[in-house]
Amino acid sequence: MKKKFVGKVLSAMSAAAIAATGAASLPIANVKASALSGQSSWNIVSQMKIGWNLGNTLDAHNSKVPSGSSPEKYATQWGMPAPNARQFQAVKEAGFNTVRIPVTWYEHLEQNGNGYHVNDTWMNYVKQTVDYAIDRDMFVILNIHHENFINVSQFNDNTYYQAELKMKGIWSDIAETFANYDQHLIFEGMNEPRQTGNSAVSEWGNGSGDNGYTWNYINKLNATFVNTVRNQGSSQNRERLLMLPGYCASNDQTAISNIAIPNNAGNVALSVHAYTPYYFTMATDDKANHNFPGQSGWGADYEGEISNMFNYLGNLQRQKNAPVIIGEFSASDFGNTNDRIAWAKYYLGRAKEQGIPCVLWDNNVVGVANGEAHGYLNRGSCTWYDGAKDVVAAMMGVYGISSNLNSSVAVDPNFKWSSVDIGSKWVQLYKNESGKTISSWKNFTVDGWKNYANSNYDFALVYDSASQPELVLQDGGNNTWNRVSSSDYSGTPFVKKFTYDDLMAAVNNSGLSMNDMSNLFISATTSELTAYGLYAVPKNYSNPDPNPYQPSGDTYPTNIRVNYNTQYHQIQFIWDSVPNAQNYGIAVYLAGKWRVQTSYIPASTRSYVTPKNLTPGLSYKVAIAAKVNGTWDTANAIKNAVFVTVR
Repeated sequence: MKKKFVGKVLSAMSAAAIAATGAASLPIANVKASALSGQSSWNIVSQMKIGWNLGNTLDAHNSKVPSGSSPEKYATQWGMPAPNARQFQAVKEAGFNTVRIPVTWYEHLEQNGNGYHVNDTWMNYVKQTVDYAIDRDMFVILNIHHENFINVSQFNDNTYYQAELKMKGIWSDIAETFANYDQHLIFEGMNEPRQTGNSAVSEWGNGSGDNGYTWNYINKLNATFVNTVRNQGSSQNRERLLMLPGYCASNDQTAISNIAIPNNAGNVALSVHAYTPYYFTMATDDKANHNFPGQSGWGADYEGEISNMFNYLGNLQRQKNAPVIIGEFSASDFGNTNDRIAWAKYYLGRAKEQGIPCVLWDNNVVGVANGEAHGYLNRGSCTWYDGAKDVVAAMMGVYGISSNLNSSVAVDPNFKWSSVDIGSKWVQLYKNESGKTISSWKNFTVDGWKNYANSNYDFALVYDSASQPELVLQDGGNNTWNRVSSSDYSGTPFVKKFTYDDLMAAVNNSGLSMNDMSNLFISATTSELTAYGLYAVPKNYSNPDPNPYQPSGDTYPTNIRVNYNTQYHQIQFIWDSVPNAQNYGIAVYLAGKWRVQTSYIPASTRSYVTPKNLTPGLSYKVAIAAKVNGTWDTANAIKNAVFVTVR
């Protein structure tokens, strides 16, 4: 059965509370995509146009996240906000119709006999993220990324055996999970397969130097990928577009020429990454030149490099009878916006001539000078960075796409103290009215914290940053720096809470105790951070409503009915109308707090359907409120809440 979407789908998003009428929620979206089937690889690729990468998120890894942690803990370990529907809506409204979702799997593998199985919780989280894009009628490229069993020091027969075994396990589970998704979903077998310590074969070269062993090694893994997906059994997987990289996904002509397409592979495309020309897009050495048009310090003409690359890419895709997809491209922000605009127009103009879709690499990093400032969408506020907005607009102009870069899903990106609800019992440890700004990976100490580092308190950081902040605990001997990540995924603007368990998880990794810690730092991660305040928040305390509303007459929905969809693991809520209601809102009780899903349901609508594929067996307490005469009667809505379990 093809995955079809009709009717109204509401995407969940946490905010603050229904009473906070200024909180941003995603409006109801009419999703009308029909299933895509029977298309050739060329037809699929011709529809993809231009895409966007959810970089440094589901592909984050190797940060010593404790085993058994929530998927959000893994997805935010590099400082990114957790993926949510608002981000994908902003990307869609900007004009992108393709999303690439890089995913690292090795930290989520479980032994399964002689093979491997992907942890179900992680798989469900990936599926939820994929559906954010699929539900918006976008193409999705799903891959395996940063795998430590693929990118090894040196390829040999033993490393191949392990890589093949784990790839079979991962792609078997992915193919089964997404068996009924149509041709909007594309699989990419590997990201940048390479050797990291072989003197004969350069890590970022074209794979030559060992008489073809490297090319054959990667081609065999590509064949394993193709056969695993095709043999899953569903008709959708038999016609799905599969992307095959060469060595390190290089855009080098020799590397691509040596990609061998397996016999009877079906719909395939060649996967290429091209940050071209490098000395414009990323380099920071004395040969770099961040002006466009221009030349590198070696004398290579930038426009000539781009034109030459797309000419041979066009020839290669015709020779191999397989389209090319550039899965990553970008130019780091060196404060050269006009040059990046000119580069984008020229680069994509040549790509369009050859029918090659390009997918923008976005790591949500800004304000760094190391060539990795590929931040376009501020994923916290869902607004486009000042240095990126005009670049993205120029990209869309190449394709004649109408672009909305002032998305309706955006929240106010400007910090205001009035937008932060500081509780009357919060203990102030640090406050700066205008904020203290530090650059990425910098920090500063806060005094007076230790009396509150216990199970009776959380810490609340008031801040402004594109990336997730951290606290850092340092022992008395200054020997260990213990990075504290927050388990708060509420999305509350400008506030991040750190629980005592968050602190203890960081300390336990060092083998020390909380008593051994002497310093606490507020720390930026991948982006500049402005810190406004740090507070100790008593547990089991909620702020009283400063303006309690005494209802008169009907002010909240009653007679709430619940229907279950076991096929898509959805829940539908239906309620009776409330006289004079302006609109309705939905909230869910999560992690000890009521959190808004939406507060913009029109008064004429008296039903709500959850997103698809919630995790079966999980239970939720759900409240439905009405806004009457400009006021939400949350107290009675909560008293009338219903308890549901996903089926």
